[in-house]
Amino acid sequence: MKFLINLCLLITVIELSIVRSEELTKENALAAANDCKDETGATDDDIAAILEHKPADSTEGKCLRSCVMKKFGIMNDDGKLVKEKALEVAQIMITDDDKKELAIEVVEACENLSVNEDHCEAAIEYGACLKEHAEEQGLLPPDF
Repeated sequence: MKFLINLCLLITVIELSIVRSEELTKENALAAANDCKDETGATDDDIAAILEHKPADSTEGKCLRSCVMKKFGIMNDDGKLVKEKALEVAQIMITDDDKKELAIEVVEACENLSVNEDHCEAAIEYGACLKEHAEEQGLLPPDF
């Protein structure tokens, strides 16, 4: 989930279109989260939960995460993880070059996960998978 949350921040995370990798910043992530807040009915507390790496405790909070993932292109309109975009974002987020290759293993472990048809729930399921595999690889914030 931390991976997903961080994606929503750096990503996780833009303007109304998919942003190019060099445009990924915390400010863009926050702008995307605020846009998604309006779209999903989420609250400032839901955004704070993302920033504090806390799980979503409301439907709106879950949908906020899904929306942000979509704005960054990490989740497609079918509610599926977009491997290439997730890897691109992970490569930006991971500052330790020795750990960048581990991101591939993490994303590949989750790319074919069978998730709920509800995109809000799917975002949480992908987040849990990514978090689990990131922890197994020793990738934790700020690394991942």
